[in-house]
Amino acid sequence: MRTVILPYEDLSNDDRAKAVRAADGHLADGWARREYPTIRLDEPIPWDLEKPELRSWNFYIHSFDMVDSLLKAHSDTGSRHYLDAAVRIALEWAEHHRDAGAPGRSPMAWYDMAVGLRAFRMAYVLDAGIATGALGAAQQALLWDCLERHREHLADEANIVYQNNHGFYQAAGQIAMGRRFAARSPAMADALVQGRERMLRMVRQQFDAEGLHREHSPDYHRMVYETLKAMVESALVDDPAVVELTDRIEQALSWFVLPDQHIANFGDSDYRLMSRKPAEAQRKWRTPQMRWVVSGGQLGEPPDTDHRVFADGGYYIVRRVADDPERAFSHASYLAQIAGFHSRTHKHADDLSFIWSDRGVNLLIDAGRYGYLGKAQAGTELWNDGYWYDDPKRVYVEATRAHNTLEIDGRNAERKGVKPWGSAIRRHLALDNGLRVVETEVHRHRSMRLARVLVFNPGQWLLVYDWFHDNKSSRHEVRQWFHLAPQHGLQPDGDGFMVPLAGVDRPLRVLELTGTAVTSRPYLAEESPRLQGWWSAKERDLSPAYAFNFARSGVESGHFVTLFAFSQQALRQGPAAARAIVSGRNLQCSWVDDAGNHRLVLARPQDGPMTVEHTLTPGAAT
Repeated sequence: MRTVILPYEDLSNDDRAKAVRAADGHLADGWARREYPTIRLDEPIPWDLEKPELRSWNFYIHSFDMVDSLLKAHSDTGSRHYLDAAVRIALEWAEHHRDAGAPGRSPMAWYDMAVGLRAFRMAYVLDAGIATGALGAAQQALLWDCLERHREHLADEANIVYQNNHGFYQAAGQIAMGRRFAARSPAMADALVQGRERMLRMVRQQFDAEGLHREHSPDYHRMVYETLKAMVESALVDDPAVVELTDRIEQALSWFVLPDQHIANFGDSDYRLMSRKPAEAQRKWRTPQMRWVVSGGQLGEPPDTDHRVFADGGYYIVRRVADDPERAFSHASYLAQIAGFHSRTHKHADDLSFIWSDRGVNLLIDAGRYGYLGKAQAGTELWNDGYWYDDPKRVYVEATRAHNTLEIDGRNAERKGVKPWGSAIRRHLALDNGLRVVETEVHRHRSMRLARVLVFNPGQWLLVYDWFHDNKSSRHEVRQWFHLAPQHGLQPDGDGFMVPLAGVDRPLRVLELTGTAVTSRPYLAEESPRLQGWWSAKERDLSPAYAFNFARSGVESGHFVTLFAFSQQALRQGPAAARAIVSGRNLQCSWVDDAGNHRLVLARPQDGPMTVEHTLTPGAAT
């Protein structure tokens, strides 16, 4: 028997050191994914899709996720019992799916991404099964025929999804399968060549020159990058340009790790914990910047700047570490704005939204993913509004009103039937006094212009200036929405709000400085007449979280100037505390807080540089 087997390709990029323990647990207690039922690996696998709401679970099953740790453990230890369990499952799938068109077969069986993931795992089972004698001749023939069907499926251009990350996994599976059997089969050698050509094309298409993934979701950036990194480390991909790009991709990813070490859950990102102990961070990540964020500052090195502008991708991020050396990372000031639209893939109706963490707590949050539940039917109102899924909770997390941005007439920002506009970032400033400023601008509903300027004083205050105008002079209801992290309460305070912050020496005060916008009531866990006041940390989970807004009605043009300040008090300084000209190009505002009297002047001319002047006079209000 042949005993030399190519190592198992670790495309999931989970910590290899934990593979044996995970495999032993799955053999003893069964395999489970998230909140779904546990599957015993020594019993028949539920291949068929029983209910539409189990679609995601069924995808993981057909991807062979349950054998991943078994194959890692076998590759690392050579112990046959890990392989034998995987062989049983692979043979069961092959037998169950001899007739791909049989009634009742799951649509996930030949789902694009599942085929790519299953192909490389089944290829290892077949290769190792032949080498170790775990497969008899008839079983080898069954699995080879099954793998040939995977090769033929992936060879067909009509089956490849180039426009999103699913195609990435199809190419990865094709490369791994092709390399493993290239010497045995000319067709498999062709698969290797074709897969590598596709991979290079997809990397260039899905990541920009700054290393940013174009699918509007940091967790998909992480997932696709981890697979790419694993392919590079397994020598499945050896193109020098791709290898060089991997470090830029990882460095870009490091900017999306919050001070609490979860990933920023923009778009279809769960609130995933990225924290690793130093030894594991050293094994798992390549760059000092990524090792620094996942270890909470214990390992690696911080970036050489406190802000990053992804000008083409459409993200603006500030991370300024705290002065306290013991809590420098965990209490950092963190502000991230999403201002990109590259396709409908994982794109929420979240134009110009942002999140904020400071002083050791998350403050303003994004809605989360919830899950891919209920297929929206073509031609329906939801479909025409840009939704792929029609589950009400999924519909909510995608909606404009679930994000920290402007909602016009109760409608969502367009995603279907409009050309993706790329990046909305226009100008940005890093001032010597510590202020960080970004200007973004988009069009909505054909005739509406929206501009947003965030003026950020890390650890102290944040000013959100929104200007809007209808070029057709139509009148609208415009709401400026904000959403608090679920651990916080929200108390009305005059025509503003006060947010008590446990463990922080001062509350967060919220005040709309023009004094002419209508302040909403607090929203929390509301289901009727529409969902509002929710946050999704993970699949099929919604948690109550306070939301509120400031509104203007019957207007064709206008602005909001909203202050968030860590302060026992926050007051407008006079009856005209915020004034902007009709064009929105100039703003003057003033307020008083615990630090004293503030005056801010903003100029954003159509041509030329943007300027911001801020003065602080210590003392009480005058």
